[in-house]
Amino acid sequence: MAEPIDKELLSRYWVHSREEDTATETVYRPSGFPLPPSRGRTGFEFAGDGTFKRVGIGATDISRVEQGSWKVEPDSANRVSIKLQGEARNLEILDLKADRLAIKRDP
Repeated sequence: MAEPIDKELLSRYWVHSREEDTATETVYRPSGFPLPPSRGRTGFEFAGDGTFKRVGIGATDISRVEQGSWKVEPDSANRVSIKLQGEARNLEILDLKADRLAIKRDP
């Protein structure tokens, strides 16, 4: 992804579409996108005010939500910095469209 990240396009709730994952990328679709049935899906939300939520699957199938913050890294056109409960992590955005977000998979 050579262009700077479109913050407005990124600012939404994204759901993991594990059926589309590859060896190099993790794929997410916007909430409401027609995905195959699944017992549970993880996801995250990038809010326009800089807040971030990571949604996981809890022990009783109830979503577990962690809150933090996000920002686009100024020195990189395709990197987003996430802070959750004191932990910092960078996400490399490989593809960002209205209906698809692809993030570089951790090695």
